[in-house]
Amino acid sequence: MNSERYMPSIFPECDKLKEGYDKCFTTFFQQYVNSEYRHRSLENPCQDLFKRYKSCVEEGLKRDKPFEIDLEEENARHIGIIVSDFSPRSQDILNQKIHTMISGLQELNSLKNKYSDVRVPLEVLDSLDGGKNPQVYTATCLERTLLKNKEVNGKIELYRKLHAKLLEALGEEMPAETILYRQNRNLISSNSEPHNP
Repeated sequence: MNSERYMPSIFPECDKLKEGYDKCFTTFFQQYVNSEYRHRSLENPCQDLFKRYKSCVEEGLKRDKPFEIDLEEENARHIGIIVSDFSPRSQDILNQKIHTMISGLQELNSLKNKYSDVRVPLEVLDSLDGGKNPQVYTATCLERTLLKNKEVNGKIELYRKLHAKLLEALGEEMPAETILYRQNRNLISSNSEPHNP
């Protein structure tokens, strides 16, 4: 039984495509942030899966339009205009506008349970408010991760070289103790390795 958990697509016919992409990207990202992984390029190996999933969702949006909720700024602006220049004749129009806004909020509220486990970084919302594509934020995060990974790998390599130099110098000054240290270290390493029953 697969214990992995996936949030289903908003369109059932796209579930398999989304699950395939999620698995691919999760595997890729875990390798991407691993200090032992050597990156040859910034290319996402899951790009084709993403394109197919995206195409499926776009078709669903054209067909069903699940998020077409009348909560546009224009509606709120109209309410503001009506209220600022209110007259008894405006009451019916105002009621209609308010009802439209309430209906939209209720519909939006009814969708919240579908996305209760979704965590969106605040930076993504800032990007959206600034009119930027949220995928740019994702690309920026990956680039930062790559740079950090290279930095960490560089430090690890420096520590390895320092360790080798220290052992070399120690071997010249205290050869017997160095041999004993190496033997003990090898013994500890062999004991710490998992044994298959």
